[in-house]
Amino acid sequence: MIAKRILTPKGGSGYRRLSGYVLNVRQEHRDATDPASWTRLGAYILDTPHEGEKVAWARAINCGHEDPGWAVRHILAVQERNTRAKSDKSYHLVVSFPEGERPARAQMEDIEDRLCDAIGFGEHQRVSAVHQNTDNWHLHVAINKVHPVSLRNVTPIHDHFRLQAACLELEIKHGLTQEPHTVDFAQSRERKARGRAADFEARHGGQSFLAWIQEHARPALLAALGAGQGGWPAMHQVAASYDLELRLRGAGLVISHRSDSRLHVKASDVDRGLSLKALKDRLGPFQASGEQVQAGKPGKRYERPAPSGSQYEAFQREREGAVRTRDAALAGLAERHRTYRHELTAWYRQRLRQERTQGLKGALRRESFQHIAGEREKDRKARVEREREERRQTRAAHSIPNWQGYLEAEAAKGSAQALAALRSRQRRTRQLETEVLTAENADQARHVVHGHMKPAVRRDGRVIYRVTDGGIVSDEAAHVRVTQPTTAAAFLALSLAADRFGDRPLIVNGTDAFRLQLAAVAAIEGMSIRFADPALEQVRASRRNTFEAKHHSPANRVAEHGR
Repeated sequence: MIAKRILTPKGGSGYRRLSGYVLNVRQEHRDATDPASWTRLGAYILDTPHEGEKVAWARAINCGHEDPGWAVRHILAVQERNTRAKSDKSYHLVVSFPEGERPARAQMEDIEDRLCDAIGFGEHQRVSAVHQNTDNWHLHVAINKVHPVSLRNVTPIHDHFRLQAACLELEIKHGLTQEPHTVDFAQSRERKARGRAADFEARHGGQSFLAWIQEHARPALLAALGAGQGGWPAMHQVAASYDLELRLRGAGLVISHRSDSRLHVKASDVDRGLSLKALKDRLGPFQASGEQVQAGKPGKRYERPAPSGSQYEAFQREREGAVRTRDAALAGLAERHRTYRHELTAWYRQRLRQERTQGLKGALRRESFQHIAGEREKDRKARVEREREERRQTRAAHSIPNWQGYLEAEAAKGSAQALAALRSRQRRTRQLETEVLTAENADQARHVVHGHMKPAVRRDGRVIYRVTDGGIVSDEAAHVRVTQPTTAAAFLALSLAADRFGDRPLIVNGTDAFRLQLAAVAAIEGMSIRFADPALEQVRASRRNTFEAKHHSPANRVAEHGR
């Protein structure tokens, strides 16, 4: 989730135009009519029947009116009472969500309220609407900066960072995809991906070269610099262990990929402490890496995101087929209306010829022709409106799939390849501390989907299972997470872990109660799994022996035979 302010042009465009854009008011009504009449005139259309309109829903806050048009009129009246302010009196806030993520209306309203509170506009008047005309849902909020009681024109300070901090809280609260947020100036300087690296992440959803260095190599480079021993050779040695090279470029220092010279980033973009000036101050004049360092084998290296191959080709074919089908449907609709238009024109021409033969004179003749002309215009408008409505319905009925939606649909059907592609598109940027099962070399685990349980597939490849006793299990890229522990959830988590990690011992993180519950379920169900923790494995084995002794003792066998 990304929240940001959209700055208005110099001089401002006025709240009427801003609210008209937010509500998707037709252009001819934005300036020409009273906002209070927008609803009555149908100046904006909400998608209440789910037919594909741009605005999904709208609401007004602190305005004394639920009707957005009347709310805009009231806000304009409040702004007119402030005669001293020379700056813009409106604040345009936009909240956009990742492709395919569509929170419920109650969640969207809570997000809007919390963000407005964060920047000091909780008591201010505002009109908001959700736009759904793109793959990314986005919430537009038109806020009146003039306080309705004090009439002061309020401009928030450092609103960007306050919005980012609120986004971080809301993503956790509502279980949304967690994006990287900059909550202060220092973090903005240190963590922000620049230039082509940011463009790469935005286009491909994968990790850029800069982000990979910041996550993997940056701590080791800073540690070597902080140790102050070994000078430049030590820095080169650390860089080489990640298949990286420090070298001069122009007037600065870059970190490049030793195996792919096309990949390089400014060292200062990775961390300000790695700039050429900072390193010279600590280590002296720059020294190039030696041949021994160049020949060393790296422990880790950056790999470009792998293409999805045949999966993407299948998507392209499906998309092209959907486009052809929609174009054919629209062409057929246009042809039918073209034929009807010609038939309607011919019918009115015939009617006019008949009127001319009636022998009417003077005013009667004129009134007859005027009546026919009026009827023809009425039929023309009805035909045009019907064609517009049928075209809208046709587009809604023949939606064009996007890559994210295609992967989610295929993964829900059980495609392991689609699930792997989803998980490679976006890494989870923050791991929550909850009950987790994993194993060594978890990145090599199989991708499986239990389709018969009808799971929900998220945009980042998480597969969410809900079981009958209320438990929730999230099957993620490198682990299985139990977000709502129950007995059934524990059994499902163990089954998923066994399917994905094979015979490797399971590593369990979580509370003692959760760990003991897993051991008990594994013992009772006789599951062929092992735990990496010796103490937990001993508990499982002991429970299993007790269970077998109880249910397979001679007395129990006699009792079962007697029944």
